[in-house]
Amino acid sequence: MLLLISVIAISCSHELQLKEGEYLLGEQTFSGNTEVYSETLEDVIPLDQKPNSKPLNLPWVQFTPRVWFYNFGLNQYDPLEQKRKLEKFQAKLSTYPTEYTNQPNIERVKQRLRRKVGRIEENIASQNGWLWRNIGEPQTVISDEDMVETSARLERYLKDIGYREASVLHQIEPMLTSEKYKVTYSIQEGIGYRIDTVFYEVADPRLDSLFNEHINDRAVKNGDLFDINKVRAEKARLEQLAKENGYYGFLSQYITHEAFNSNYSLEEFQEKKRGNLRFTVANPPNQNEHKRYKINDVVFKGFDPYSSSATTEADTLLVNGVKYITLNQSLNEKLLDKKVISRPGQLYNVNTISETQRQIGLLNQFAFASSQLYPLDEENISLEYFAPQLPKYSFSTGPGLNHVYNSGSSFLGFGIPVTLTARNITKRLELLEASGRLFREGQPSPLGTTDVRGSWEMGSNISVTYPSISIFGKDIDKLKLKNPRSQFGTGFNYSEPYWGNRLNFRLNSNYRWQPDQYSTVFLSLLDANLVNTNYNLNDEAGLDFYNKLVEQQALGNNIKTTFDPQFVSSLNASYVYNDQNLQDPYSSSQFLRIFVESGGTLLNFSQNKDQIGFIEKIFPLRTDNNSPDTVRKYFRFVKVNVDYRKYVNLAPSSSLAYRINVGVANPYGNKSLPYEKNFFAGGSNSVRAWSPRALGVGSALPDTASGNVIPQTGDILLEGSIEIRKKVARFFGDIQLAGFIDVGNIWKWYQIDTEAKKDKANFDFARFYKEFAVGTGFGLRYDLSYFQFRFDWGIKVMDPSRDPGDRFVLDEFKFKKTFVNDEGTTVSNPYRLNFNLGIGYPF
Repeated sequence: MLLLISVIAISCSHELQLKEGEYLLGEQTFSGNTEVYSETLEDVIPLDQKPNSKPLNLPWVQFTPRVWFYNFGLNQYDPLEQKRKLEKFQAKLSTYPTEYTNQPNIERVKQRLRRKVGRIEENIASQNGWLWRNIGEPQTVISDEDMVETSARLERYLKDIGYREASVLHQIEPMLTSEKYKVTYSIQEGIGYRIDTVFYEVADPRLDSLFNEHINDRAVKNGDLFDINKVRAEKARLEQLAKENGYYGFLSQYITHEAFNSNYSLEEFQEKKRGNLRFTVANPPNQNEHKRYKINDVVFKGFDPYSSSATTEADTLLVNGVKYITLNQSLNEKLLDKKVISRPGQLYNVNTISETQRQIGLLNQFAFASSQLYPLDEENISLEYFAPQLPKYSFSTGPGLNHVYNSGSSFLGFGIPVTLTARNITKRLELLEASGRLFREGQPSPLGTTDVRGSWEMGSNISVTYPSISIFGKDIDKLKLKNPRSQFGTGFNYSEPYWGNRLNFRLNSNYRWQPDQYSTVFLSLLDANLVNTNYNLNDEAGLDFYNKLVEQQALGNNIKTTFDPQFVSSLNASYVYNDQNLQDPYSSSQFLRIFVESGGTLLNFSQNKDQIGFIEKIFPLRTDNNSPDTVRKYFRFVKVNVDYRKYVNLAPSSSLAYRINVGVANPYGNKSLPYEKNFFAGGSNSVRAWSPRALGVGSALPDTASGNVIPQTGDILLEGSIEIRKKVARFFGDIQLAGFIDVGNIWKWYQIDTEAKKDKANFDFARFYKEFAVGTGFGLRYDLSYFQFRFDWGIKVMDPSRDPGDRFVLDEFKFKKTFVNDEGTTVSNPYRLNFNLGIGYPF
């Protein structure tokens, strides 16, 4: 083994011939900077002057495997073989005509050969193979000249952002553990130069008036540093503003800037470190104003004009001045016209054009939406939109295997889902989706046992979505540009778990629109679920399962309502505000979700508030021995949930996040909620020191079955979290560390008259604040931008289920899963690290 490692190490080594004044770079740091973050300064340094990447980018790791790979390629490189391959592919390429042909197969072969020739030429130039160049990287060599240049670059950057007296020096020293060197850039920022007043001098009077109308939106303000980035942002804002108001030909090149003071004295500017900033907007050469353009005509082409389908006979229709050209009369132009904002005679507005493209894209009817402008003269332009339609029908399926494992018991199952999508069938720009599924999968017992048993499940759903919201068949035009959606759906699901069988019908209508860029409103006027359940009481496992449900019901846990025959109907609404920037997870932002729901509302207006007559007639319950519950449950309740989250940027790669989540539900009907309408606490998105749904209720001990905690349900939820997130390394994605504190619990609205829960599980203002569970812990996250794996470990600090005065449990923390108690019995350790695996941030 030692010999093998030695051979690999030798084959991956490559001796570099360093010139005088050149060094192998091992580490690079900054010192002295107090105002500018080191992460920001790192972005200024050229890539070829940065240290080689290390595993996970951990700073204390010294070996660089990518350099090994690159060196291995250098050692294995055969110049004669590469020359032979180059001549071979060049000869093949020469047999084809150099000009373009109309034969796609020949063009594809030529393109493939050109890529191979180009790749081999790169191999020869770098004396390394393509694979080793891409998975490896050359050893970073830095010279005295490089360090001087980088110091100057850093100094220029600091002066550009307002620190005009900044200076940067560098120091290089050998590292103790290798032949490499460490470079330290010493930063002296000095005092930042600030802006007293921002002035604008605009030669065009109309532009001057326009800019003054929007002066409060400026990117650079009085008191800011003389930051070139803000200056550029202000120039871009002025250009955008002009293009939103008819100035098609306006460019930021017409805008210049300068710093000055009343005496135009450089010495005074340097002494006071303050001055004024002036933006000057010039007119085009030999003109006394900027030209404003109007849209002369608008054309919408529902196809790609460069594709072969463009030769098909087209249909043309004029709607509100817009010319719609489609193929085979396949679109409803009057509906499509509600999404096209541009009109002939309007001033050119770049926002109107981009918003029209966005509205067309949101319809899910077109492959893409683009536009093209054609200046006609000095006052008019022609506007064309292109939007090729997606296929009318599409079919997808994704059969696969699934494996469920739970404490030594496992089950391997399979699933076959299929989905059919149809677009614009009725020419209402609607989207029809029909799906079906057949599954055989493992199902752990919901009552705490470790058994995993097979369960058959089949179902089907059908929904239709319209890009509008209507009242009595008439579209609400005020919402036409607010991304409106009306969805109507129905479906069923049939399953055969080990304890019996269950049939679920669902009917719903949902509406959604976006009042502004960050807000979304959801409204559901109908959300009805009918559940019929048959317990298999002739089977020992089914009978045992039913008896345990009854036992839990007697103890005050309403988990039985999950399985009982029931009818649940509700109407609900929610408002969501979210200004998070997904491209910058460390930026400051906030999130707010307000949800209100009323269940069983119509029952309040009927004489019989316990059932709906026609439901009982159409879907009667069985009355044989396998159906002990012959009365279907109906629920009446109101529910409110407010979830607020705040994210505060601390540095370019760190942030502080906190959350407050409050929920209240009043089950005024039969004093219980449908199971899925309950509040739960504990788990990866709640109080992470407790297992999912294992926290609560109040200060009562959690319900158990077969010695294991089962889900705890509550009518009232109070929880909060605070978390610090810090990027520590990068390996194809960001690696983050987090530290957190979670607080929360759930309670019942009504008193539960059992010995274990009376005056413990219900919410009481006199004691609720003493019943908060507190957990702390740490986390590791792997953020791939589009996907994030999250690993959190929670530790209990305060356990509300213990007696008052004995609820602090942090000092009882142990790593072991079990321990021997005072009676000599081996028991499970409730105060060990609780592991949570999650996808995405916890909040």
